[in-house]
Amino acid sequence: MRTIRRNEEWVFRLVLALFIVVVCGAVLLPFIHLLAVSFSSSAANAGGKVAFLPVGFHIKAYQFILSHRDILSGFRNSVLQTTIGTVLSLLLMTMCAYPLSKKIAGQSFIIWMIMLTMLFNGGMIPTYMMIKGLGLLDSIWAVILPFCITPYYLMLMMNFFREFPEPIEEAALIDGLNPIQILFRMVLPLSKPILVTMALFMIVFYWNNWFSSLIYLNKTSMYPIMLIVRNILDGQQLVNSGMAGQDTTKYISTASLKAASIMVTSLPIFILLPFTQKYFTKGALIGAVKG
Repeated sequence: MRTIRRNEEWVFRLVLALFIVVVCGAVLLPFIHLLAVSFSSSAANAGGKVAFLPVGFHIKAYQFILSHRDILSGFRNSVLQTTIGTVLSLLLMTMCAYPLSKKIAGQSFIIWMIMLTMLFNGGMIPTYMMIKGLGLLDSIWAVILPFCITPYYLMLMMNFFREFPEPIEEAALIDGLNPIQILFRMVLPLSKPILVTMALFMIVFYWNNWFSSLIYLNKTSMYPIMLIVRNILDGQQLVNSGMAGQDTTKYISTASLKAASIMVTSLPIFILLPFTQKYFTKGALIGAVKG
């Protein structure tokens, strides 16, 4: 009997290991291929000789991209939008989710109205007219304020705060703290999992959000990095900095530039993920326990 169980466990572990290898391969191989393409020569890319190892290794594509005027300004704009947007989103969603997690007058109606916005929205044209009417066009607030409170993330935070131990809040009230002090001094320091989870969600969203900038921003100097990369991938502004001489185009292909652009813009998120993984998993599970 024990032998049968051991065999079953061994087969299960083997199947699980194979499944993990397949999933990891499906996720990592495209990035490995892009990395190889970005380091390969123009002739190798044109001939389709590049698979998962660079052919004709060089770093000219990265040198060209990192010295490109629009790329550097795009990085600056993306960091600014992502930082301000994430901090403001966490602040506003926390201030909204915490009171709604308590039994207050009109709680059900407010939550129902928030849920309604997940099913229906004003549409692109009314939203554009509202942004224009508020005078936010060609400003960083046009790509930040409309997304500060996301209903789905708000619901996750509400569910998390509902699970917060009430004795801690009652003890804080006895000590003379008001609800705002309880939130910032007691609740938030003990809510790292959900805060880090929401921060990661918002960072990825604001970092990848190029469509709003395309609609609301008219100045190239204000474009985020993802919109610039999108234009590069569409061939609209591929190498216009005056550096593209015969020596550059001889060794750098369009494929190398595109691959290098994708790798450079994805690197910040890749660096951030390992440091937030433990909080991300815990926060997502706790926030989704109750409706």
